[in-house]
Amino acid sequence: MSRKKGQQTPEWKWEQALIDDYYDYRWRQVLNPLYEKFKRWEAGELAHEDMDQAIHEAHKENQHLYSLFNEGRSLLVGVIQWDEEWFEKWLADHPPPEGIQLMARRARPFSNEEETTPRKGGTGVG
Repeated sequence: MSRKKGQQTPEWKWEQALIDDYYDYRWRQVLNPLYEKFKRWEAGELAHEDMDQAIHEAHKENQHLYSLFNEGRSLLVGVIQWDEEWFEKWLADHPPPEGIQLMARRARPFSNEEETTPRKGGTGVG
């Protein structure tokens, strides 16, 4: 199947919607706080040094996002699913088409207490 025809499949379109929506979500995580700091700087609440630091931090996050979104498509789709809180919300409105294999959910401890309480004969690492 040609690449162009592959892009017309329901699976490809679902994956692309996933990637596009996650891309927007992650960029908003980086840029919204920076935008708020620009507004505070404009109002005289932050100094130039504060903005320099804020821009530097946003740039570092930009580099991480650039690396993430330049990974191979199948790896990227898997990585996005590891952001379970975001993915579960997104999945509720975007059920996968037949043929999409979702990653198994990670096992989570039942409470914070279980994470830190040593098990009998265990190391305490939960």
